[in-house]
Amino acid sequence: MRILITGGSGRLGYWTVTELENDFDVAITDRHNRVIHGNASLIQADLTDLGQVYSVMAGVDAVVHLAAIPSPIGVTPDVVFENNIMGTFNVTEAASNLGIKKLIYTSSCSAYGFAFRTTDMVPDYLPLDEEHPARPQDAYGLSKLFGEEMVAAASRRTEMMTVAMRIPTVLTPEQYAEEVPKILAGPGVPAIGAYVDARDVAQAIRLALENDELTGYNCFCIAAEDSFSRQPLFESFPISFPGSEQVAAGLTGIQSSVSIEKAKRVLGYQPRYSWRSLVRR
Repeated sequence: MRILITGGSGRLGYWTVTELENDFDVAITDRHNRVIHGNASLIQADLTDLGQVYSVMAGVDAVVHLAAIPSPIGVTPDVVFENNIMGTFNVTEAASNLGIKKLIYTSSCSAYGFAFRTTDMVPDYLPLDEEHPARPQDAYGLSKLFGEEMVAAASRRTEMMTVAMRIPTVLTPEQYAEEVPKILAGPGVPAIGAYVDARDVAQAIRLALENDELTGYNCFCIAAEDSFSRQPLFESFPISFPGSEQVAAGLTGIQSSVSIEKAKRVLGYQPRYSWRSLVRR
């Protein structure tokens, strides 16, 4: 299977390429001519240019679409929205018309609306799952939610199997030594109190690519089993989300704010990495 990974030279892309390159024919596309690792080939292209997207996706069996501006911090909203929306539209448009069989799209738990909110919000229930309403307020969360709709539309118009993966804060191995302890030292919870190791996202991508029973559009939450908080979330979640005491009351022990039960049941996903075993006390 020939796989194209958009954004394959990024933080998550590095670990996705590492996971897949020995078992698949992997190519990476990036706007810049970057140095890449391993056996993957690099095809330089701007995903906001539909003609270039058609060119790099010709002859591909599956696409893993990682490329995006990963947050609204430090970038103006119009740039975030235009880049992420047009990149995803062009990828889904080309994939639909080229007869590509599988498309994996990394969405974000920011689509729920809690991470970069301007007005305070309280979840309808916890843990969050694929059925919880998405109410983004910011350009990044909107771009990810609309991206899911574009991916779903691609499955409606073709026989392509598509997967949108809603992922929370992504951690990479080098962050566990110094950065993660500093994040956890603050009051409340980082983001929504959930996280995932980049290597576990890569595992989930592999599982989706290798699954031949999935059809149409599918959405999965992909996260770690445990919370991103030193305290139980029933204590720390209401600090960050005032008014959520009642809805967070059932989150005991190290339970995460994001449910991965569907991914475990359908994909066989089982997270392997936890900050609790990788961060020094």
